[in-house]
Amino acid sequence: MPARRLRRQLRLVPAVLVPTARAVGWLPALAAFAVSLGLLALAVRPGLPLAPADLLRWVRYAMIVAALGYAFLLDDPSEPTTEGVAGSLLLRRTLRVVLLLPATAAWWVAVVWRVRAVHPQLPLPIAALTLEAAALLTVTLALAATGSRLAPERRGGVVAAPALLALASVAFLLPARLTLYAPPGSAEWDSAHQRWAALLGLALVAFLVAGRDPAHRRLPRPVRTLARGRPRRSATAAHRPAIQHAEQQTTNPPPSSGSGHRTGRAPRQNMTSRSQRSLVAGFLFTLASSSPAVWGRRRIGRRVG
Repeated sequence: MPARRLRRQLRLVPAVLVPTARAVGWLPALAAFAVSLGLLALAVRPGLPLAPADLLRWVRYAMIVAALGYAFLLDDPSEPTTEGVAGSLLLRRTLRVVLLLPATAAWWVAVVWRVRAVHPQLPLPIAALTLEAAALLTVTLALAATGSRLAPERRGGVVAAPALLALASVAFLLPARLTLYAPPGSAEWDSAHQRWAALLGLALVAFLVAGRDPAHRRLPRPVRTLARGRPRRSATAAHRPAIQHAEQQTTNPPPSSGSGHRTGRAPRQNMTSRSQRSLVAGFLFTLASSSPAVWGRRRIGRRVG
C-alpha cells in the first residue's frame, strides 16, 4: 500500500511542478544566500590572517544566515485552499525543497571556493562542513513545517527563524562533551559530527511527520482491529424492529374514535381531507356546467327539438 501511494504521488509531479514553482517565495532564500556570501566575503578576504578556528566560525555564521532563508521556504498562505488538490502536502513541500536545491548547491560551492581561494594553505574539512550545513538546513525545514501548524495563515517562517537563532546560540554555548561546533583537530570533532548526523535524521523524520495532510487521520491499530473483528448485522436484522412495529400497526389498527388520544386523530384527518376534495370537485363541476358555452349548447338543443 505505501509503495502504491508513492507511485501515485510520483505520477502527479509533472502536473504539480509548475504551479509549485510559481507559488514558491524565492526572495527570502535568495536574499539569505546573497547576504551569507557577502558576510563571508567581508570576513574572509586577502590580507586578513585568520586562524583555522576563526575561519571555521565564519563559515558556520554563513550557514546560519543561509538557513534563515530556508525558514520562509514553506510559507504558503493559500495552503488551506489547496488541501483538496490531487498532490499531498508532503509532495508539494518536497517539491519546494527540490526546486531550491540548485541554488543551495551553487551557494555552497561559492562558500567553499571563497575560503579556498583566500586561504589555500589552511585545511578545510569539506565533508564534515557539508554535513553540518545539510543538518542545519533540514532542522530549519522541520521547524518551518511544524511552525506552519501554529502560525497564522500557515506562515511557519515567523516561528522557524527565531527558533533557529535560539538553537544556534545554544549550540555555541554547549559544553565540550555535548558541543556541536567543535574546533578542527580537537578530540570532540568526530563525536560532534556524529551528533550532527543524528540531528539530521531526527529533523528529517520531523519534517515528514509535520508534512502529513491535516485531513489524513488514521485510527490507531487496536481500534481498527476491533472494528474489523466486530460482527456486522445484516440489513434484515438491522431493520427487524421497524418491520415488527409496522406489522403491529397493521394487525392492530388504532381506534377511529377516542377521547382525545393521538392515535385516533389520523383517520379523522383523512376523512376530512376526502370530504374537502369532494366538495371542491363538485364546485368545479357546477362552475363548468354553468359556463356560457354550456348554456349556448343547451339553447341550441332546445331549438332543434
